[in-house]
Amino acid sequence: MIKKFLSFFLIFLLIFTMISERGPAGPGPGMPGADVTAAAAEKNSADRDLDRDLIKWVDFDVSYEALKDAMELDIETWEQDLHISWIDALSYLAARYGGSFEGYSKADLASLAEKLQSGRSMEDLTREMKYYDYYKRAYTAVIGGFLGVRADGSYGLLACSPIAEGCWYTDSDDFGNGRSYGFARKHLGHDMFCSTGTPVMAVEDGKVEALGWNQYGGWRVGIRSRDGARYYYYAHLRKDAPYAKDLKIGSTVKAGQLIGYAGQTGYSLKENVNNINVPHLHFGMQLIFDESQKECSSEIWIDTYALIRLLSANRASASTDQRVSGEALSPASGPAAGKTAANTAEVPILMYHGLTEKDSQVNDYFIPADTFESDMAWLKKNGYTSVTMQQLIDFTGDTTGRISLPEKPVVITFDDGYYNNHKYATPVLEKYGMKAVLSVIGSACEEASQAEYLAEDYCNTTWGQLQDMAASGLWEIQNHTYDLHEMKYGRKGARMKPGETLTDYEKVLHDDLSALQNKLKDTTGTAPVVFTWPYGAYTEESRGLLKKMGFQASLSCRSGINTITKGDRDGLYLLKRNIRKPDVSIESIMEDITEK
Repeated sequence: MIKKFLSFFLIFLLIFTMISERGPAGPGPGMPGADVTAAAAEKNSADRDLDRDLIKWVDFDVSYEALKDAMELDIETWEQDLHISWIDALSYLAARYGGSFEGYSKADLASLAEKLQSGRSMEDLTREMKYYDYYKRAYTAVIGGFLGVRADGSYGLLACSPIAEGCWYTDSDDFGNGRSYGFARKHLGHDMFCSTGTPVMAVEDGKVEALGWNQYGGWRVGIRSRDGARYYYYAHLRKDAPYAKDLKIGSTVKAGQLIGYAGQTGYSLKENVNNINVPHLHFGMQLIFDESQKECSSEIWIDTYALIRLLSANRASASTDQRVSGEALSPASGPAAGKTAANTAEVPILMYHGLTEKDSQVNDYFIPADTFESDMAWLKKNGYTSVTMQQLIDFTGDTTGRISLPEKPVVITFDDGYYNNHKYATPVLEKYGMKAVLSVIGSACEEASQAEYLAEDYCNTTWGQLQDMAASGLWEIQNHTYDLHEMKYGRKGARMKPGETLTDYEKVLHDDLSALQNKLKDTTGTAPVVFTWPYGAYTEESRGLLKKMGFQASLSCRSGINTITKGDRDGLYLLKRNIRKPDVSIESIMEDITEK
């Protein structure tokens, strides 16, 4: 009996020791990226001496809004008698919130600033906050080199976006998603979907520690920050010519310096192979508190989604002398610094609905799936490059003169959000390097998500499928109303009813669109910026409401070509689209569009 008790006690002691060594939010060895909440961190490390013990995991859960507000407070107070460090402020909020910024309020930041400006010290305010020191150490490791005095003497953001100025990209909050190549694991980085050849820039000053082929990341670059706290991983770089000229291990780089070009290499033991489905930059940030953490089974990788959004405000240009000798950027990647992009572009928009493999289902709104593939092949062969609605928005808002559109742009749109779009169009888009805009009906997606059986040809996408489509980088998800698509409620689609007051109508429209905006934000991580009018039935008086709700463009069903002009944001409302019917060729459709 005593032997059994001793055995049990030793096992218990061993388990307790392993748990106690995990740190404030640390997964055990072999579990990189495991989700451990701040509350659990406090329970598992209640007796730790944070000044002496090594930090073994960091859940960087700071929202973009909190980062931006704290950064602006830091910059605003830089030359004042009391300079409020954004690291101190964010650490204070993290200790107060238990590490989660889901309930962040700018009023809490303002309250902290008021207390400090009234004469209270941070030491006094955090005296009873057990984990303030931990968060300060952790957040210093994450953003410690991001703010400082710039070359022109001003104080502000030093760190840069990893994607060059004037180059389009799309992304979503994909940290922690599953990956299966080689072995089942979590995605410990952030994917930024862009064109092959897009210039990749150093986020901050540092030294190149890794260069060459990695079977998972393809051609990649690893750069260590000057303070040694951050290791940046840039992966899936371009085949044949992945790196900037003269870049080598040991090279020192500056923030905003060209280091390579995005591509789709990787997932292969053989070098220089494009086994990644879609061109994109995999960007990762590893924290290193001790050199033993550099390459081990419990490396500390953080979610950089909010940071990337913050850094998008500081994008460096890829000037001619930074590029590989003899190479120029592709039109989709943006022009060189100093070259003025065209101020207007003629943009045709194609409108698809359903795709099918059954002849009996073909009609004006359902075309054969192989017809869609032949359309993409024809567009590619004839020099067209697909662009997203966000690219058009960025183009019209450009004040630098450097954002351009491809020489022959085309927008590919799908209305209603049928599952067959996902099933048949996704592999075709991937095959031909195209992207598409999907405008979904919320109530139809909800119905599909709850259905026990899905009729694949006619059912709509589920929320889970939409999440996958958005994460693929091939689809841009937009709003087609939550429940105003059908001919019901006495109105045609989302149009105002006869005799309805504008106030009553705008409330109906606001409530419906908001329901889908919120659901898509929760599902994909991004709220739509485009509204697609069902049946093309619009109410012009609602444009002001759409703008207030954050919509920057709207799609109609009028045919013709669109002239997109820089500075003309209003020109993105009620854009013309051309329905793709099955009884004509894509060549004749495009000829007809360009003649209008």
